[in-house]
Order: sequence, then structure tokens, then C-alpha cells
Amino acid sequence: MFYEIENMILGNIVQDPKKYFEHAQMFNPLMFEDVNNLFIYNAFVKIVKKGNEPDLISINKTIGQKKSINTHLVNLCSVPIMMPKEFQAGLQELYETSQRKMVHNTIIDINNSLQNHDSIDKVKTLVDTLQSKFNSPNDDKAKTLVTQLVEFTEDLHTKINTDGISGITTGFKSLDDFTNGWQKTDLIIIGGASSMGKTSFAVTTAFNAAKAKKPIAIFSYEMSSIQLLQRMVSLDSGIHSHWIRKGALDEKEIKKINTSVSKIEKMPIIIDDCNQTSLSYLLSKIKQYVITNKVQLILVDYLQLVSTTGGSREQEVSKVARALKNIAKELNVAVIALSQLNRGVGMRNNSKPTMADLRESGEIEQAADIVALIYRPEYYGLYEDEQGNPTNGLAKIIFAKGRNIGVGEINLKFIADLTKFEDYGPSERL
Repeated sequence: MFYEIENMILGNIVQDPKKYFEHAQMFNPLMFEDVNNLFIYNAFVKIVKKGNEPDLISINKTIGQKKSINTHLVNLCSVPIMMPKEFQAGLQELYETSQRKMVHNTIIDINNSLQNHDSIDKVKTLVDTLQSKFNSPNDDKAKTLVTQLVEFTEDLHTKINTDGISGITTGFKSLDDFTNGWQKTDLIIIGGASSMGKTSFAVTTAFNAAKAKKPIAIFSYEMSSIQLLQRMVSLDSGIHSHWIRKGALDEKEIKKINTSVSKIEKMPIIIDDCNQTSLSYLLSKIKQYVITNKVQLILVDYLQLVSTTGGSREQEVSKVARALKNIAKELNVAVIALSQLNRGVGMRNNSKPTMADLRESGEIEQAADIVALIYRPEYYGLYEDEQGNPTNGLAKIIFAKGRNIGVGEINLKFIADLTKFEDYGPSERL
């Protein structure tokens, strides 16, 4: 019976790797007593750790010419696909069995160590190892107070060593001062009318995080990976992406671009120019990149283009927002999702956006920890503010909601020729 469960679980993840990524933290080699299953599982994990998608061909290639294992792998590809609840139950059984094995093996090691009169430090190390395995990230409830205090201390140390910024840097001083950086577990909604620069703003903050060696993943439903890379090269080199696309460059500019390209290819950046729009695909890929590439910041461009099933469009978008918030909490990452605004914003006397202007807003503002709206007065032909100050190149980032930071505004400078944002002036907390 036990071997049947092994075969079913392994066969299901071989046929549908998404199931592995959804439950990756529960899997371990101790689950598989059958030698063939263990061999195949190790090959599967090896492919995943390289950041590749495991399939029959890649697993077979990794295993090599081992006839009995190759035959077993083919057989696994024909096991019935389990329903989610059935798969979860089978996986739970294997997981609990593996935990019992781990405890049993560690107890034997401790007993042997005591009988051999090993140092007490060695025995304590074995006990600590056992405890640490039960305080896994898969089971938050099992975390002890001591573990939480250690995490708190580490977080405090991080703050001291990063000039007081506990989150992921945005690269903008005024923005970091206001938000303390993008925080893990937060869902950040960035809204803006068409051509307001919300993609450019969000990509810039993500790019700056990558420059600070924080792994990022960008899910783009409108722009191709080439277009996004061109934008990053433009950001780094200071050369307008229009000229990069045209190739109308002199020798000095080409040298700058080559330097930027060399720099960017070493950065921890993943661009997924999504060939699928489904929510399940997005969540599966997020989990994959977090597990295999240690991604800390996710950017989704944009919210309304992610599809799900059932209900009105507003209900669908609300479902996507809630799912992104849940995945941010579950995986301890920051998630930025862009959102369109309703078309009527520019037709009002006061074109400054509010949270109610989010398209299909529904529960977006409920799920979000931060709602930031981009507003450029000169886009609407407003070249002076209420006090008569020029608004040339002014971009306001309006924090309409800030669960832990409050509401307010910061000023950034928008350089239209480069489609680029820079620090401008002091923040205004309300």
C-alpha cells in the first residue's frame, strides 16, 4: 500500500510539476523507500534547483542509462491524476511517515553518541538539529518563541546595517523614507491612468532592488522580455529606449550599453512575459521562482489582465488581489501589482486620482497593504499647483492607503525623454 502511495504522488508531480511547487516544502527524500522512486525524485529536484522545468525527457536525461529506473519512470507517467484533496491526503501520509523516520534515525544517532561517550556538545548538536527540523518554514505554528526572538534580532540587525530601512529598497530616498522600503508579506497596488508611467515606476523600483542584490521576478502581460530589458538598459545607461530600439547610436553610447548589458545579466532578475493569463499559472510560477531562485520581490503588470473563472469581472479581479496577498504572506515576499484606473479620471475638474478610481476596485483596496497612485499634473495640462509652483516634471506618488505607514504623498521627478523617475523633494505625510 505504501509503495502505491509513493508511486501515485511521484507520478503526479512528474506529470504535473505544478503540484510539486505548490507543496515543495513538504517533500523530502525520506518519503521514498523504493530505490527507483528515490532515484527519480532526486533527478527531479536536481532539475528544479537548476531553475528548469522537469519533464519526462529532462528527468530521463538526468537519470542516464539505467534501464530499470527508465522503465519505472515511463510507468509513473501513466498513473492516474489525483484530485487535489486526494493528492494532499497522500502527500500528508508520506510527509508524516518521513518525519517519524527522521526522529527515529536521530534518536538512534543520539543513543550511539551517548554509548560512545561522545562530548555533550555533539549530543546537544544532534538534539538541536532535530528541533530545527521541526521548526521548518512549512509549519509556522511549530515555531518556538526562541525562534521568533532570533528572527526579530536578525531583523533588527538588518535595519541597523541598512540605514534603518527594514524592507526592500526602492532606490528612491524619499520613497524609502516614507515606506521603510517594500515590506515582505505586503501586497502593494500601484495605480495610474494610461501613459502615466506606472510600469516605468514599478520596473524602476524592482530594478533598483535587483541592483541591491535582491532577487526579483517580473510577470509582464503587455510587454515582452526584450522590451523590459531594453527599458532596464535605458535606465542604467541613461540612453532613451527609443534610440536603443532604432540602433541609432554612436560608439560612446554603444560602449555604455554594452557595460549596462554586462551588469544586468549578472543581476538576480527573472522576466516572465506570460504566455498564460490564468491565476493558477501565475501562482504556480511565483512559488517556483521563490523556491528555486530565492525571489524576494514580485511584480505583476497588470492586475486586470490576470484571468480566473466565475463571477463578474469585478469579482474576478478581487479574487486575484486576495490570492496575491495570500501568496505574499505564505512565501514571505513583497508583491507589487499594477492596476488601471477608470477612464473618467481625466474628465473631472480635479484629475487627482483616489482609491475609488481603481478599475474594478471591489476588494482590491481591502486586500492591499499599500495603494499608491501616480499623478502627473502636466499630463492634464496643469503647469502650476494651487500655490502657483511649477509642476514641470513633477510626479506625485499618492499613498491612498498604507496599512503600516499611513497615508500621504511623495514627490518624484519624471523625465519624459527617458521615461524615468528620480528623487525630487521631501515627502508629505498626512
